[in-house]
Amino acid sequence: MKIKELPEDFVVKEVLDLKIEEGSYHYYLVTKKNWNTLDLVKEIGQRLHVKDVGYAGNKDRNAVTSQYISVQKKITFTLKNVTFEYVGTGKQRIFLGSLKGNAFTLTLRDLEKKISPVKEVVNYFGEQRFSTKNALIGKMFVKKQFKDACKELELVTVQNDYVGALKRLGKEQLKFYVHGYQSELWNRLAEKSKKKSIPIIGYLTEGKDYDRILKEEGIAKEDFLVRSIPEIGVEGGERPRVVQVENFKSISFTDDELHPGKKKQVISFFLEKGAYATTVLDVLQ
Repeated sequence: MKIKELPEDFVVKEVLDLKIEEGSYHYYLVTKKNWNTLDLVKEIGQRLHVKDVGYAGNKDRNAVTSQYISVQKKITFTLKNVTFEYVGTGKQRIFLGSLKGNAFTLTLRDLEKKISPVKEVVNYFGEQRFSTKNALIGKMFVKKQFKDACKELELVTVQNDYVGALKRLGKEQLKFYVHGYQSELWNRLAEKSKKKSIPIIGYLTEGKDYDRILKEEGIAKEDFLVRSIPEIGVEGGERPRVVQVENFKSISFTDDELHPGKKKQVISFFLEKGAYATTVLDVLQ
């Protein structure tokens, strides 16, 4: 089975409850391909000369994704491979985690036979959470190895001010690296645990779930309180170990034009926020 051979093979649309009313925020449904969310948000902010571009979740670059954003100015420009659909105004800023979930329509290629439905999967963080060495760099932040992190990121430093160089990347980008490291450790715990819900490591995490992993990593939970860059410290949280795959449907099963003699199957399903379609695909393969 092959996936993501074309961006159109992986289609994602956010499901989000937006209250449309008089307000200072303008809402747009943004459909994109060949853009990751952080780069697009940065570009929109620069074009509008604003710092506050609200969004609910990070979406992959190699896909066709639709997600909502909130801005306090109307968008009048165009971008390649991006469409902006104006939704209306409201009083609330869209923020990370505010979505209900994501609806996926995926094309699976190079198949010999039809894929069977799946009802639930272990709720692993998906591969896009670990792109560009973000877990490795996040570990460097937690271990206060700021010089090594600057070297890995190829940042220019002035008078050995490694923290200052990192801060210029912005809080959202820095936290993304820390979240990558949290996610890597959570996946390792989820692989062994049988609990329904297990903690995401942070400086306020209680219990002994992570004792063995933290010892192997050479860190303590308190290390997730990064005093030199306090805005990227993470308290921790909880995450269900298993997630339901809702409304799984097989839409079509036809000849694959990219792989003569093979079949392609178009499937759709819904996942609650924080769950990854790639974890479903790992089960299907």
